[in-house]
Amino acid sequence: MPPTAAMTAKRADRLTQLRLETGWSQRKISEKLKEAGLKVSAASLSAYEADDSIQIKRPVLRKLAELYGTTVEFIETGRHPAPAMKALPEDHPYGPLMSDKSNARFVALFDKKEMVYYRRLEVGARAGFSESFMSDYNYNELPLFPVIRMVGDPDEGLVVDIDGDSMEPQLRSGMKVLVEELPNVDAWKDARPGVYIVIFKHHFVIKRIKHNTLRSTGKVLLESDNPEGGVEEVIIDDIHGMWRVIRGVDVPIR
Repeated sequence: MPPTAAMTAKRADRLTQLRLETGWSQRKISEKLKEAGLKVSAASLSAYEADDSIQIKRPVLRKLAELYGTTVEFIETGRHPAPAMKALPEDHPYGPLMSDKSNARFVALFDKKEMVYYRRLEVGARAGFSESFMSDYNYNELPLFPVIRMVGDPDEGLVVDIDGDSMEPQLRSGMKVLVEELPNVDAWKDARPGVYIVIFKHHFVIKRIKHNTLRSTGKVLLESDNPEGGVEEVIIDDIHGMWRVIRGVDVPIR
């Protein structure tokens, strides 16, 4: 990151400096955000660059970070993400302990023998996350959680605690999963079949999408793997956010 941007103490100043270093005007940035399905006016961008107290929605922050070649954490705090660190002892062929409560170990081929840090959403924080996600939720208030980096892991993700049995047997209570946010409505409509976290009407659910019909019908079925968990039909206007579940990161043994 250019030192001129890193030296600024305020988020507004960092946003200004980052944009100036691209050579783009606020109008140009607004157009690029619109192309990504994010409606942010040049006037709003001007406000972001003047007032630190204005809350910027997470999808907008992510796209700005992409456009400016930096990270959301740098924009918000002026700090780069926690640096990678060695995690797998060179003399241990089976890798690290799966958790501090188990002596079981992973046996896997890792992309790199390094630990990276993601923010962790614990069960008790879900309600506040769901209520304020679209307005003023501050991801930096979430604790950091170390994860062994594997092929396909996102640069920016979230570790989420699993609670309940609606997605058993694949996802069990006590597991942690790594998820990646789908940044806009078009991404929701194009989501391929899989397991997703969906926030709708301030509900936070982890369900499977078998057939994504958001683009064709404007609604989708969210299904449980456990037959007793039920099925929910959600219309797209009620959805506030979606995250794709990528993999488990801390799997308890039964």
